[in-house]
Amino acid sequence: MFELDRDARAYGVTALENRFLAEYLPAAKGDYVKVYLWGLYACQNKGPEYSLDEMAQDLFLSVPEIEAALRYWERRSLVSRVSDNPPQYRFYSPTQRQQAPESPLPVDMAYVSFAECVYAAFGDRRKVNPAEIALSWEWVQDVGLPQEAVLMLLHHCIAQRGVHFSFKTAEKLAVAMKEAGVNTPEDAESFLQHNQSVHDGVRKVLSRMGKRRLPTEDELALYEKWIADWRFEPQAILDACREMTSGDPSFKYLDGILNRLRTQSAARTGQQITRQIENERNDKEKAQEVFSRLGLRLSGPAAVREYLSLLEIQPHEVLLLAADECRRKGLNLEGMHDLLSAWQKKGFVTGEAVREYLDKRRGLEALLREVFEACGHKGNPTVADMTLYQKWHGFGYDQELILCAAEQARNAEGGKMAYLDKVLEAWHEAGITDVSQARGRARPGEKSQKRTVSAQQYGQRQYTEEELLAVSDDLIEEARKQRG
Repeated sequence: MFELDRDARAYGVTALENRFLAEYLPAAKGDYVKVYLWGLYACQNKGPEYSLDEMAQDLFLSVPEIEAALRYWERRSLVSRVSDNPPQYRFYSPTQRQQAPESPLPVDMAYVSFAECVYAAFGDRRKVNPAEIALSWEWVQDVGLPQEAVLMLLHHCIAQRGVHFSFKTAEKLAVAMKEAGVNTPEDAESFLQHNQSVHDGVRKVLSRMGKRRLPTEDELALYEKWIADWRFEPQAILDACREMTSGDPSFKYLDGILNRLRTQSAARTGQQITRQIENERNDKEKAQEVFSRLGLRLSGPAAVREYLSLLEIQPHEVLLLAADECRRKGLNLEGMHDLLSAWQKKGFVTGEAVREYLDKRRGLEALLREVFEACGHKGNPTVADMTLYQKWHGFGYDQELILCAAEQARNAEGGKMAYLDKVLEAWHEAGITDVSQARGRARPGEKSQKRTVSAQQYGQRQYTEEELLAVSDDLIEEARKQRG
């Protein structure tokens, strides 16, 4: 005869006891509270034909999520399933359940048995509240773990973190177990043994860092990544701790070190990591040695990278010689690259070969400087000067005879070296082969006398054309042209 206008329902009130807010809401998931409140609303404003499918659509949840929430409230004695086909649920008042214990809901013996096992696991050491029991039971009912696996998980958490661990934290581990395919107690044992090894590994790392505390979830996750994803052995992780030489050691610091090590090589064992770290330190020291000799302030990873790029061209001993030579000539790092490439092209790839070449070149430069002094020429020996000297050397002329000609070029106007070249060419055409013959052709009024110069004390070698022309300036210029 009477009914409430359908639109008027939106202006009504759904009663909710404060006891629910104080005792039940804090421990429940948000979606579970959402389902309970909507269920109260549906009891007053929906008919008995209102289905779980409709409820799922109204709340934007799936039917399994709705059913999981209702099972949760069943365990809390606020809902009971009174019919299975179709499913029908009855809602109870929190105060009603408190005041009428003589009319209990049907007992879920599996849940009761599980709760007793949980209480036994903690004993007198911790009072587990009903919400925590209900949460752990969800890992059986909703997550899908075997009951034995959940109890093993709780014992594992007690052993790892003590009896006062957070059930919310343990829930993450329960989900991880399911995602790892734990379907039997044997699977759970294997999974938890691995988790135990992760905990033990993290504790050793913390001890290595001088920290005495329980590991955090983030630290456990990082260690799991190092072991499972990056494939580092536990000893390798401990050995990598030696690289934390500045600042406060931390897992984030160590994560950066391990990431660098894994990207630079395939080293994963403790022995391999130790060797890799030693090699890196050795490279760093050698890089500093080279760049110090070059007069360049370069340090850290940039110095090592640059050093390794140079090492691809020539060995360390040659790098040191090149650094000395570049600093003497005022060349920069780019010039050093060019010089090393030029030496490599000419076959100077050992310290012995480079030193022999440098000795010859410096000896030739010393001889030319004496020629410059004798003829009054200014400047340093150039490639053109060395080419001329090679030409005169090809005439069979020694330093004494060349210096004799240089004395005649002293008063010449214009280029001293060009004039000297003409004198020596004339002597060669005239068949002059020694100083006495040359002095006989001296200019009128000029006194020829034998000079004893320091260059004559230089241990002269027989130079080939390639040796005499293979000087730094020439080689560097050639390398630069090739580079474009």
